[in-house]
Amino acid sequence: MLKDRARNIIDGLRNKANALMVFRPENIFYLTGFWGESIALCTQDGIKLFVPKLESSRAANESKYSEIITAERGSGLIKSVIPNLQKYSFCSDCSDYETVRSILPYANNSNFVINENPFRTARIIKDDSEIDKITRASDIIDKLYQVCSEEIKIGITEKQLQAKLLYEAMKLDGTSTCYPFTLNPFIVASGANSALPHFETSKREFVDGDFIVVDLTIRYDGYISDATRTFALGNVTNEMSQVYELVKKSQQCGLGFVEQGAECQKVDSACRNLISKYGYGDNFIHSTGHGVGLEVHEEPWIRPDELKKLSKGMVVTVEPGIYIDSKFGVRIEDTILVDENSNTSLILTKFPKELLIL
Repeated sequence: MLKDRARNIIDGLRNKANALMVFRPENIFYLTGFWGESIALCTQDGIKLFVPKLESSRAANESKYSEIITAERGSGLIKSVIPNLQKYSFCSDCSDYETVRSILPYANNSNFVINENPFRTARIIKDDSEIDKITRASDIIDKLYQVCSEEIKIGITEKQLQAKLLYEAMKLDGTSTCYPFTLNPFIVASGANSALPHFETSKREFVDGDFIVVDLTIRYDGYISDATRTFALGNVTNEMSQVYELVKKSQQCGLGFVEQGAECQKVDSACRNLISKYGYGDNFIHSTGHGVGLEVHEEPWIRPDELKKLSKGMVVTVEPGIYIDSKFGVRIEDTILVDENSNTSLILTKFPKELLIL
């Protein structure tokens, strides 16, 4: 399957280009199995993977179907691919200005087109090997939530829990996603911090009466699963219990719409309308979900006015939340494999969602 992916993307270009010049590590990994500093040139005849000398042995081991060509790092890699510009018409995912500027003098608009959409479109439907890896990542997340249930105690800090979870994740062959919009591998947000959906984990100690939002994104062999659970510590107010149950019911409603052919906005509306009905619409301040795969956030987008339809083989999240400023927040999230109908769509993250009071 791996060696057919580049050919399938080229076939989909319908003669607008007959080769691919690939720079983004996610796309290179998708096409070659190698994640590292490199440039991939893909044609119907095969793949050439240009790597620095220090990566050549690893690239040869991990990219079984590619011809490995070594070059100097940085500009040396770019210089090494330039002679190929006159041989093919390339579609490229490059978004770096300096790289594009160094290439364009040797190309023209007809044989070097920048368009990442063909790569994203190819990646949106997962094959069996990709699903297996996302499932493995999901299994690790479930084990980490069991760790949460054992480790969350009064006096433990957010950062201490985060450190324990990262340690346990790596023992289980999982790695952090390290995506660019956070300084932390996981979100651990307690008390009033939980009212901030993307809170940067702090040294705050857990206290009696806290909600603790734990948002985990785990990568296994390149592929990501994403889930969130909200734990309670000690005494829980009626308001906290009611909000938690509303978020849980909202997510259940959204999951009922995750099936082949459903518009993404319908999943969002199912979650959002219920929360709004009970007066918390202004406290649901983000989209309902997104695709996952080689990136934490990728197509499709589960949000208002998104008309794209779900298809079998997509992997998405459903994650409604309610956030009450300066008090607390609740979010419940799962990673789901889309199937033909909601009865066969598979929730990959399986840790229970009943309110767990520790």
